[in-house]
Amino acid sequence: MGVTGGIASGKTTVCRVFEAQGAKIVDADRIGRAVVEEDPGILEALRTEFGAGMLTPEGMLDRRKMGKLVFTDPVAKAKLDRIVHPPLFLRLREEIREALSEDQERPVVVDAALIVECGITDWFDVVVTVRASEERRIARLMRRNGLFRKEALDRIRSQMSDSEKAKAATFVIRNDGDEEELRRRALEVWREINAPSEKKRLTEPLF
Repeated sequence: MGVTGGIASGKTTVCRVFEAQGAKIVDADRIGRAVVEEDPGILEALRTEFGAGMLTPEGMLDRRKMGKLVFTDPVAKAKLDRIVHPPLFLRLREEIREALSEDQERPVVVDAALIVECGITDWFDVVVTVRASEERRIARLMRRNGLFRKEALDRIRSQMSDSEKAKAATFVIRNDGDEEELRRRALEVWREINAPSEKKRLTEPLF
């Protein structure tokens, strides 16, 4: 199962609900950070493409600086994606395979913002999209990430719109209430996905 949605939409909260119901969570953001931090070749490619100023004095990626660039410059974002996405997707597939092999009865849920944009919806039996208003997401980004309003808005608008993501979804969860309401809606979707009639329609895994 893939859980997607724009930045600060609430998808990680939904994944926590699914985890509490027994799912194994595979976090694409965590994998992306690990890929960059653990592979000197990727850091060198980033330094060559974007300059040494994008690295910290310790030689790691300065995520704040890179974010300011790529969330306002589509060309720079495309260059970053070309460097990072191939090893990221390779590691993601490996972790999904590993999770499935550990327990074939345990649902595997991938928490990833870019499932639709990157054309990997066919990896999943079910795609859940979490939607939230732009203002709610701006407020959350400013509070959670310490961003200015323009920085938060740039990040949101650099991604595919919620309506486009929703077109590719099996289920859509609206995050327009409090966190308890979001958790309740997530649990309802989980129960529907795992109902016997729904399970019968799921395809064989690709991994």
